[in-house]
Amino acid sequence: MSQSISRRSFLKCAGSGAVSLAAALLTGVSAGAQEPRLAGEPALLDGRAAVELLGYAPAQELGCALVYLSVENLSASTLPVGASYLQSREVRTQGDLFGMGSGITAVCDGKPVHCGSFAAPLYGENAADASVFTLNLAAGRGALLHCFCAVPEDWQVLELTYHPDFAAGGAVSFTVHRELDEMTLGVVPTTPAEVGSVVDL
Repeated sequence: MSQSISRRSFLKCAGSGAVSLAAALLTGVSAGAQEPRLAGEPALLDGRAAVELLGYAPAQELGCALVYLSVENLSASTLPVGASYLQSREVRTQGDLFGMGSGITAVCDGKPVHCGSFAAPLYGENAADASVFTLNLAAGRGALLHCFCAVPEDWQVLELTYHPDFAAGGAVSFTVHRELDEMTLGVVPTTPAEVGSVVDL
C-alpha cells in the first residue's frame, strides 16, 4: 500500500498543515495538550515527529474505514513508528487484521472499535527502515500509518489516537469526518489476503 501514494500526493496533502506545524515547533506546545486534530492540522509529537491525518478510504469488504496518518521524523535519531508493513503479508483473516499493530486506538461515534495498523515507508528506497516487526523510521524520513478501523455502515465520526513507543506516554488524536475526509490514494485492499499482497516495495 505504500505504492498507493506518490511523493507529490503526499506533499500536497501534508503540506497544507505546514504553517500550523511551524507554529507548534515555535511554541513547543505538545500534541497531548491539544484538542483532537482535523485533516491538514499536523501535530508535533514528543518533539520528535510531525503527525498528520491525510484522510480515509472505505474498505467496505472488510467492514472498515482505512485511515491514513503521515509521520515525519524530525529528530536526529531513528524512531519506531509502528508495526512493520512486512507483518501485513501474514494477514489472512479479519482477526489477523485487527490483531496487527499497536499504538492506535479508535472510537467511532462514541464507541470503541477494533483497529489494526501497520506503518509503511513513504518511498521504496526507505524499505531498509523496516524490520520484520517494526518500522524504524530514520531521521528525516516519512511514513504512512495504515489504520483499519471497524465501523458500521452508517458511521459519521471516527476518532483515532496514536501513542507510539517513542513518545514515552505521549499521544495525539485525530477526528475523521465521513462526509469531509474521504480521499483516493490508490487501490484499497478488499480482503484480508489482499492486505498482505498489496504492500510490496
